[in-house]
Amino acid sequence: MEKAVRFKEVLDAARRRAASPDFEWYPYNSLSNVQHLETLLGAGHEYVMEAARAEGILDVGCGDGDLSLFFESLGYNVTCVDHPASNQNNMQGLRALHGELRSSINVREIDVDNEFPVEGKYGLAICLGLLYHLKNPFFVLEHLAQVSRYCVLSTRIARRLPDGTPMPEGHALAYLLGENELNLDDTNFWIFSEAALRLLLERTKWEVVEFFTTGHTGASDPVRPDRDERAFCLLKSHYGQQHLELGEGWHQVEDSGWRWTGKQFAARAAGRHSRITMRVFASPLSIEKFGSLTLRATIDGVEVQRLVMREPGIHMFERKIPRPAEATSVVFRWAILWGGGVGYSRELGIIVASLEFS
Repeated sequence: MEKAVRFKEVLDAARRRAASPDFEWYPYNSLSNVQHLETLLGAGHEYVMEAARAEGILDVGCGDGDLSLFFESLGYNVTCVDHPASNQNNMQGLRALHGELRSSINVREIDVDNEFPVEGKYGLAICLGLLYHLKNPFFVLEHLAQVSRYCVLSTRIARRLPDGTPMPEGHALAYLLGENELNLDDTNFWIFSEAALRLLLERTKWEVVEFFTTGHTGASDPVRPDRDERAFCLLKSHYGQQHLELGEGWHQVEDSGWRWTGKQFAARAAGRHSRITMRVFASPLSIEKFGSLTLRATIDGVEVQRLVMREPGIHMFERKIPRPAEATSVVFRWAILWGGGVGYSRELGIIVASLEFS
């Protein structure tokens, strides 16, 4: 946080030099979020910033670019994204600071509600205070999971309705704001309950690694300034099973995040775990053709009970790890292949929807 305080002085001086009657600066202190980032990335999560150092940072909904410029000052390669039509000053503030500080940040003008033309892989995505400004948060989070290994996210949440009625605890609810109902700002749309936010993250292929809330945590609501509660999350992408060390036998990720496998496929997870859970899909055509499908597995060299699928649809492979250690490896073997013959360009074994070590 000390570095952020010092850099704010640099930004304030740059703002004074670049001030213009043609636009107003973003009115909030974005660098105050650094203290929340330090809480999320406390001891034990150094690997997140190592990934950011190796693969870069994607800052989505960057405002005037304060956080992007701060991380650039620390030596990170940063790409920042915002949309002029919904930005406080049509992105003039970002452009002014970019020029004044002779920044090398890659600035992208994208309406992420409607398109997501971001390629490559980023070690860390930053998505602070953006989610409730999106019409299509599912779309954006799903695409972020495709291009980012980790994400720090914050958004406003609520525990009560505007009239004070408590939201049913544990239910995934979202409140759709009326025009100008929150801060007289018609770019505000969805305020989630905590349960809804967590489910949204799960559905868009994110694992919640750390989670805390700040503000009015007792009786927050979607509209009152004095009942503002913010959730801060450290997230890990599970899109295409990229959270694991994948070995042989995995094909490219499908748009849904599922992967086809070959006849044999393997994965490894660092850390001590006691259980493996995998969701696999048996198609109606495969059951009709073969009658039943059998999946075999060895965990750290020990063969475990096979999974037999006699009905189409999603099936669960859930097994205890025989000898928990500091890392676990699993090899799956599939007896029947769809591909490798006439009309197929690749060997196809089975579709894996998710694979978790817990």
